[in-house]
Amino acid sequence: MKKLNFLAFALFLSVGFTQAQTYQNNTATTTVDGVTRLGGCGGLTQPGVNMSQITIPNTITGNITNPSKFTVNLDISANWVGDVAVELVTPSGEAITLIRRIGASGISSCGDSSSFVAGNILGFNSANTAPIDHLAVGVGVAIPAGNYLPSYGTAKFPIHHPGVMSTFLTGKQLAGDWRLIIYDYGQGDPTTLNSWQIVLGAGVNLKAKETVTFGSEISLKQNPVQDYLLVDVNNDFKSLELEIYDASGKRVKSENLLRNSKNIEIDVRTLSPGMYLLTPVKDGERKQAIKFIKK
Repeated sequence: MKKLNFLAFALFLSVGFTQAQTYQNNTATTTVDGVTRLGGCGGLTQPGVNMSQITIPNTITGNITNPSKFTVNLDISANWVGDVAVELVTPSGEAITLIRRIGASGISSCGDSSSFVAGNILGFNSANTAPIDHLAVGVGVAIPAGNYLPSYGTAKFPIHHPGVMSTFLTGKQLAGDWRLIIYDYGQGDPTTLNSWQIVLGAGVNLKAKETVTFGSEISLKQNPVQDYLLVDVNNDFKSLELEIYDASGKRVKSENLLRNSKNIEIDVRTLSPGMYLLTPVKDGERKQAIKFIKK
């Protein structure tokens, strides 16, 4: 039998994953609308607020080193773009504003009257060259689908978290709960987030030519595998959980092993053919995932 260990996967891990991976939330948020307090727009309203979440699984390890490989796609409906603010929040709680009251120039300004319409996907990526140009679109016209930088009005309120997308994303942890917060600062023209995506391109978490070397504490005895996954653990342990994830990041199997078990076999006969990741959790510490192929 051919024995494959962490070292054998160094090339695979040196470039992260080899194809783009998409995580999405297709559940529309409840429609939100600002409430008039001292006026109908901006800082004179109580904003309507909602939130949506996408979880990137822990099989996607590491931090962002190439932010141009990280894209956020929004499908949003709003009758008045000058009402809308959208913030992206990382798993560790930092935020960057993607949209902030486009066309608004003052605290009570209503901003631009163009609309966001369902199906016109707005893609935000640090490699894009320009923000949303509402002036070029024209008054009352739908903002076209396209690839944009974060887009802000000049009004001082609300501040939120404007920033440079490349600077903001660099070093951020990939795995965990990413959130979008949707605000509507205008009375009478509601806003709905229909769906959104995070797209991770190959190389988002490791720079080109960067290499990673691992020890052989945990290894596979055979790869590809037909019926049983044979696992070698070279050191003693108090607890060991072996988690298996499919190519979409969904956990499909988990096995808890007795202390210092030997000759470990995991039944994978029910798994469909394809690529999987085995993630060991040894004595409470999550180890680097190992790729294997199920025939």
